[in-house]
Amino acid sequence: MLRDYIELPLPVRILCLGSLINRAGSFVLIFLTIYASEEMGFGVRFATACMGVLGLGSMVGSILGGHLADQVGRRIVMLIALIGGAMLLLLIGTMQNRWGFMAAVGLFAIVSDMYRPAAAAMIADHVDVDRRPHAFALMYISVNLGFAVAPPLGGLFAEFSFRLLFWGDAITTLLYGMIIFAVIRESLPNRTVPIKDASCPRNIAPLRQAAAHIASDTPFVLFCLSTLLIEIVFMQGMSTLPIHIRQSGFNNLQFGLLMSINGLLIFLLQLPITHWLHRFNAMSVVSAGCVLIAIGFGLCMLEGGFAFIALTIAIWTLGEILQAPFMQSIVTDMAPVELRARYLGLFGMCYALAMTIGAPVGGEVLSRFGPKVLWGGTLVIAIIAVTLYLAIHRSITRRIDTYNELSDSNLVTEASPQ
Repeated sequence: MLRDYIELPLPVRILCLGSLINRAGSFVLIFLTIYASEEMGFGVRFATACMGVLGLGSMVGSILGGHLADQVGRRIVMLIALIGGAMLLLLIGTMQNRWGFMAAVGLFAIVSDMYRPAAAAMIADHVDVDRRPHAFALMYISVNLGFAVAPPLGGLFAEFSFRLLFWGDAITTLLYGMIIFAVIRESLPNRTVPIKDASCPRNIAPLRQAAAHIASDTPFVLFCLSTLLIEIVFMQGMSTLPIHIRQSGFNNLQFGLLMSINGLLIFLLQLPITHWLHRFNAMSVVSAGCVLIAIGFGLCMLEGGFAFIALTIAIWTLGEILQAPFMQSIVTDMAPVELRARYLGLFGMCYALAMTIGAPVGGEVLSRFGPKVLWGGTLVIAIIAVTLYLAIHRSITRRIDTYNELSDSNLVTEASPQ
């Protein structure tokens, strides 16, 4: 099993190591709502509104990063995102005015989230079609191992000073940028050199042509819509769930321990589960993960102590483990080569839009109607997402199977939308 991951190309493994270092210091995102609502005294609604602005900026950053990564290169976009993001983290930590704070959060999201589609495209550039789930799984476990470390460590820092969170986050982000600058080379396929999974040269598609192609790709658009819905639910784990946990009487350290369950389980289970599930239909795995996310968040309607909250987190984390490596692999396999980063950028925008919508709406529902209505609503939305995934299951599966057969025969360079 480990051979599938150890034998991945060196640049992929380096990116995973850098992501581990970066995410181990990602304190600001985890504690943003607590910092804004309690430490700064801005209140719950403003804090969750800041998460919405973070999502809006992330949405812009995903689209911009995907476009630039296809046009000028993956490496330069990642460097801009990481170095610029580190500087902006230090700026956020100094802001005292609430509107200045919100603006800085939004700018940070735009800059830092340019990284995601560029990194995903670089991984796809280096890895053959049949090994992409393993590559994305290794990246995902690296990110979440970092997240397993970040909450309790951040909780410990927060007990002394919230300012330490911003400095620690900035240092690890800058360190990752230095790793990329020192050892990672550009992977963008040029106009004349054939790529790994195709026999024809790459052509750079203009923005308007790319947008028209993506808009006509109905299976991809519906896949993104389904993902948006389930991510609106999942986003509550980073926005309203921390507030709900604090309202239940747990302190910063206990909150950190609860949130570390997510990263710890991903560290323990992601590689073996991905290895085992690789033989199954990717859309079926994604749909099953969606069901577990629905159950995990829906159970939050019931009252319980530390152990019960830990159980609900474990259930939706298992759903996340099922979905994560296969969703990006599905999108990559659906995308024409010259639009790879833009497809991934638009797909990444679903996560950003989910934060933009889900965080402030979730905060408003929690404030007005209480936790039972909030978690009941997440259950309903997740059920709708499952239904949509099942509706497009056959179409996407047929398309990916056709693409893989043709790619193996070196007959075509892209799968056309249906």
